[in-house]
Amino acid sequence: MIEKRKFPRVKLSSRTVLSQNNVILHGRLENISKSGALVRLVPGTHVPKGSEYDVTIYLDGEEFPLQISAELVNINFNMLGLKFTAYDEVTETRLDSLLEILSSEIDIEKVERERHLRQLVENFRGG
Repeated sequence: MIEKRKFPRVKLSSRTVLSQNNVILHGRLENISKSGALVRLVPGTHVPKGSEYDVTIYLDGEEFPLQISAELVNINFNMLGLKFTAYDEVTETRLDSLLEILSSEIDIEKVERERHLRQLVENFRGG
């Protein structure tokens, strides 16, 4: 399968609120990238594809949430694929920093996992 995404997604579980006029949807962020996110909603929530939402992402340890405008581009059961359509410069800087930190953590975990697997193989071969 050919990857269509310009930006890699990283796992991040955070409380998320989508709002549109008087409609407020509560969900949980599953992953995020520079250009979009995947949000899990309560089962049974129905939303139309193509809808525009104001998205608020509450990050642990952060005083202020991320505020992003997004379009709903994919729906799969209770999972929503969002394409970011607008955010301000401060949000962009915060998002870039967050993605860099999370990507670094993923790289470190991958290296540690590979080191551990090599050690297991060596131990298995040795006896």
